[in-house]
Amino acid sequence: MVDAQRSDPASEAAPTATGRRVALAGRLDLSAAIALWNSAPPGSAPMEVDLAKVDSFTGGGAATLVALAGGRQARFVGASDDLRRYLAELPLADITRAGALEQDEEEEEELAVGEGGLVEFVAAARWFIALGFEFVYWVVVAPWRGTRLRLSKAITELNRIGVEAIPIVALIGALMGVILALNAAGQLRAYGAEKFTANLVGIALTRELAPVITAILVAGRSGSAIAAEIATMQVSDEIDALRVMGINPRAFLLVPKLLAMTIAMPVLVVLGSLVGIGGGFMVAVFGLGLPFELYWDQTIEALHVRDLVLGTLKALCFGALIGLTGCTLGMRVTGGATGVGRVTTTAVVVSYVLVIVANAFFTLLFFLAGF
Repeated sequence: MVDAQRSDPASEAAPTATGRRVALAGRLDLSAAIALWNSAPPGSAPMEVDLAKVDSFTGGGAATLVALAGGRQARFVGASDDLRRYLAELPLADITRAGALEQDEEEEEELAVGEGGLVEFVAAARWFIALGFEFVYWVVVAPWRGTRLRLSKAITELNRIGVEAIPIVALIGALMGVILALNAAGQLRAYGAEKFTANLVGIALTRELAPVITAILVAGRSGSAIAAEIATMQVSDEIDALRVMGINPRAFLLVPKLLAMTIAMPVLVVLGSLVGIGGGFMVAVFGLGLPFELYWDQTIEALHVRDLVLGTLKALCFGALIGLTGCTLGMRVTGGATGVGRVTTTAVVVSYVLVIVANAFFTLLFFLAGF
């Protein structure tokens, strides 16, 4: 798989030319494409461009290479799967794999799920963990060493991730409270225990449903947006431009988004819990005829501080997982516009899976600890 993160000087593209054949090694970006074509022998005869040693590429670099190759009837050989698929979508590209015929769809599917997929998964997991530790450093350690945290950017992101999500979180929270109250009352009525509807609604929302449902909403709304934004900047070489200017793209772009996500999630979960309890109250009092004082007393008796603490801890973890997933996949995008779409979808799916797995882990842990 292509690694879009390697941009140190040692991995920059190094064009070489032999006869009517030119070769590129390292990273294919805008400057590398121009340098390669400037090193090509003069003349209008067809050229062969060897891309076997290209380990990463940007959309601008690939498009520039194809555009420059148009007048020379260039033939690209040795391209990796990701680069080959991207070049195939561009005009004037005659692509082979080291001179071999194109593989059929079944063989390509085996490549996608085989060794290359495993290597890419391990690399992405390592990047995910490293970004998590770096986030802690920039937020906790760096300010004490004189490095300014970009709070203004974090506040802007907090508005996008948190404030703008309040209406949808409140709506879904209220509906969840209504649904829980109706279903609980229907089951408890047979035992004459309708008053315990308040217990079920309060505990279920604060400990489980509000954190999970809010995380799913935020992952679909903001996690995907983070992945798409970072991926677009990556394929358009904006990330490389920040590095050239001496700016750390992780501290400049990713840390404010991660900070905003981890702050917004607990607040949204608390909001969703309160609104959901309010929705259950409306159903129980005005729909089922339960006394207001009875529902209120049952809710207060059922809920404890630990329930709110556990829900908040889950929210912090879910927010970090969603933010890290979007940032990691966005920074590792390859393949231009197609890659951006693929990364956006993948970020949502991976975030959902991580949230459910983390919730199962927390639930088991709290159960074994007696909470």
